[in-house]
Amino acid sequence: MGMVATAEFIAGLPKAELHLHIEGTLSVEMKRRFAVRNKLSLGDASFASLQVPEGSGDQALDIQQYKMFLALYFEGLKVMQTDQDFYELALEYFRQCRTNNIVYAEVSFDPQAHTDRGVPFGAVIEGLGAAQKIAREALGIESQLIMCINRDLTLESAVNMLEAACPYRDKIAGLGLDNVEDGHPPNKFQTVYDAARDQGYRLTAHCDVDMVNAREHIRQCIHDIKVERIDHGINVLDDHSLVGAATERNIHFTACPTWRKGDPKPRRVDRIERMRGLGLSVSLNSDDPGYFASGYMNHMLNAVAATGRWDNSVVADYVKEAFAGAWIDDERRAVYIRRVDDYVAASDTQCAT
Repeated sequence: MGMVATAEFIAGLPKAELHLHIEGTLSVEMKRRFAVRNKLSLGDASFASLQVPEGSGDQALDIQQYKMFLALYFEGLKVMQTDQDFYELALEYFRQCRTNNIVYAEVSFDPQAHTDRGVPFGAVIEGLGAAQKIAREALGIESQLIMCINRDLTLESAVNMLEAACPYRDKIAGLGLDNVEDGHPPNKFQTVYDAARDQGYRLTAHCDVDMVNAREHIRQCIHDIKVERIDHGINVLDDHSLVGAATERNIHFTACPTWRKGDPKPRRVDRIERMRGLGLSVSLNSDDPGYFASGYMNHMLNAVAATGRWDNSVVADYVKEAFAGAWIDDERRAVYIRRVDDYVAASDTQCAT
């Protein structure tokens, strides 16, 4: 391995992001603007900081802090009420994509978090879709949407979400599963996943890191739900049979080596390296950049590369894995991967001269 990848190399590298919650890009400034526009009074404390508190290393305490993060996350959703709010939220993310040279993004959103507040499903989709159009035409960024089931709500609520999405089927690429994992296994939503598969949706699901029953949840995703991707999923390392099954089925893992305020460095880098060493397909993603100290892609990758002592070729390999795991056709995939290879080759030539 050569020198650690430079910030200049990482900045210019064309990238894909597959694990990004659009609601998790909310900034304090946007939250305040939306609250004022929608005539909401949330109190000054709500705008002090959106960042996740630092971890303790204790599983029970960290799970409790994770739940506190989700409470903060869903409190922020109250300010999003109109298609204009979702348009501005998504457009700001796509502007960040341009800054970070993300040329392809798969954007997750949480319909139930909005429809349960009386926001029409159509307002969410129309706002996000309008931003996607601007991103494609003006910024050169291609994107697709993934709607996620809120796993701590009822099966009936998830069924209703899938039905509400029917008029917008051509605007949504995939179905995911997120939120509080403890007590809400993937197979709780088996029937919804089966129906979504029949309707042509691509399938993924969150298996968060070091949660209760993590291995069993990954097993359900692979063998019962039969997803194509797993979001996070790092505890696959805890069971050799799961590693074998994931490899055989070519399941892609969207890892997030994010860190919180007070954390000394990116988390999980060593385990991500082990996943790659075992032949698993894994990409690097920012998850909720408005809430994590790791922020957006370039900032995150610079710290991750330094932590792992990764050179240009290693960083580029992870980026190519993201394109390999993307829900696009093989022709477009080849074009993107060729762009990465050309960029790396040109960078190597520059270094040689």
